[in-house]
Amino acid sequence: MGGKWGLFVENWVAPACETIFLDRGIPVHRVSQRVRQRQNGDSLEIDVLVLNRDHVLAVEVKSTLSVDDVKGFVEKLGRFRDFFPEYSQRQLYGAVAGIGMDPGADRYAYRQGLFVLAQSGETVAILNDRQFQPRNWHRSP
Repeated sequence: MGGKWGLFVENWVAPACETIFLDRGIPVHRVSQRVRQRQNGDSLEIDVLVLNRDHVLAVEVKSTLSVDDVKGFVEKLGRFRDFFPEYSQRQLYGAVAGIGMDPGADRYAYRQGLFVLAQSGETVAILNDRQFQPRNWHRSP
């Protein structure tokens, strides 16, 4: 059931990404789900990948987002460019999405420079205020 619920949440978040990031100045040309890259016996999966000519935005989707989920995603973003070198010239941003959020998970994600997406009525909205500046994730040292 967990896998089907996760796919349901991803299918709910992905279409919303086409419009909600445009409102933040990030036009969207392509949205892909469950993008996986393998390398030297390791793999990295991105739940939702949002692309345009200048930006790539990786979105981690959870039914209930926890601080540990955010920490794991931050680590994943640090490895992103190693697995997806084709996007090395684009600005890399991260976002986390959840129908529910454990206490403090949204604030922790915000402080890490991630967009925070959550349910807003029948759709998805960015919870970050207008002063938020997303972190541009560079290649890990």
